[in-house]
Amino acid sequence: MNLGKIVTWSFFISLVMSLVGAFMKILHLPGADQLLIIGMVSNGVFVVSALSEVWRSERIDKNEKIMWTIAFVFMGFLGAIAGIVYLLMGRKRVA
Repeated sequence: MNLGKIVTWSFFISLVMSLVGAFMKILHLPGADQLLIIGMVSNGVFVVSALSEVWRSERIDKNEKIMWTIAFVFMGFLGAIAGIVYLLMGRKRVA
């Protein structure tokens, strides 16, 4: 499996598992903790694989690589904002 597919699938798995887990947690349903853990782990896989893709790219300069790193580190774990921006806009420039 290539890095691009890992980036895409880990983001979507993270997003879905986190949203479903949070919804289940609000409703006090069993299994919510496990879904949230899966969401956090897949978010970690997404951040690491996306940063790997950014730093291996030869199409963007070092300043943009640093910008993406800051965005993933500070926004990647807080929500899906950095992931959505990267998948919709940034990946076209990087890959």
